[in-house]
Amino acid sequence: MGILRKSMKNQRFVLLITDSAGQWTRRLAIRRRSIQLFVGAVAVAILAAVSMTTHALLRYQEAEETATIREENQRLTTTLASLQAKLPDLQHATLRAEAGFAQIWSKSGLGVEPSLLAVGPIERDATGQLSSVPSSNVLQAEWIALPFEVERIEQDATRTQHTSAELLEYFHDAQRLLQNTPSVWPTTNTFITSPFGRRRDPISYDWLMHKGLDIGGQTGMDIRAPADGIVIYAAHRGGYGQTVVLHHGFGLQTHFAHLSRFRVHIGDRIRRGQVIAEMGSTGKSTGPHLHYEVRRAGRPLDPQRFILD
Repeated sequence: MGILRKSMKNQRFVLLITDSAGQWTRRLAIRRRSIQLFVGAVAVAILAAVSMTTHALLRYQEAEETATIREENQRLTTTLASLQAKLPDLQHATLRAEAGFAQIWSKSGLGVEPSLLAVGPIERDATGQLSSVPSSNVLQAEWIALPFEVERIEQDATRTQHTSAELLEYFHDAQRLLQNTPSVWPTTNTFITSPFGRRRDPISYDWLMHKGLDIGGQTGMDIRAPADGIVIYAAHRGGYGQTVVLHHGFGLQTHFAHLSRFRVHIGDRIRRGQVIAEMGSTGKSTGPHLHYEVRRAGRPLDPQRFILD
């Protein structure tokens, strides 16, 4: 048996190499052991190549994942910087909206201002900046959603600011309308000697339309503006005598007739309660009194409809 094994080990393979014409022949003897060693070396080389390729692929995959994480970190860092840059504008917009609502509430006279804005706080770290991106979990859902949430809050603040501006404009207009509405008596004396409406004229005794109120008093009594306005007329006007006309906007005018003296000039801006003239008996008049008219779009209206006090 041992002789057989030795014989097998020393067995040789003969390889004959010849050209196509058969002119020459080469004889190559190869031991079985050499073939085994060669095959083993090739197998080891193949295994080494497979191992190196697998290792290289794993390293490449790790490098790709690292690059992806680095890009994600960079994107989140950029997003965070953008949010930090937007934060002051967002705070200013919120403050402007709150200030607008404070003005509205103050002008409305409704008392204590309610909480009109309910925007939740944005988390910050000890330095007052937005919290840092967590390196261990950069793809957390809240970080992905944060830019959209901040954008939503920014849009809400802007919308609220626009709403407060519109409401404030409305209150300004309403306040101006109240200030420019002739809602107070033009004299301290409120004794009416002739009301608005049809009456028998005291001079001609004809039934005529009386376009205003006649308020009794003494010559020299102060005549005060019943609302804010602008003087558009201050001169003698036929039977009205010395007359002042105030324009209050919104199509409203007030006329003051039979005056003894002017205290204003055309173009003057007048505040409610300001003295504009003195009572008299100029023009078509039977004695000292104020003829007071309110006109809207040129149409005479009963002044008592506007008086609140």
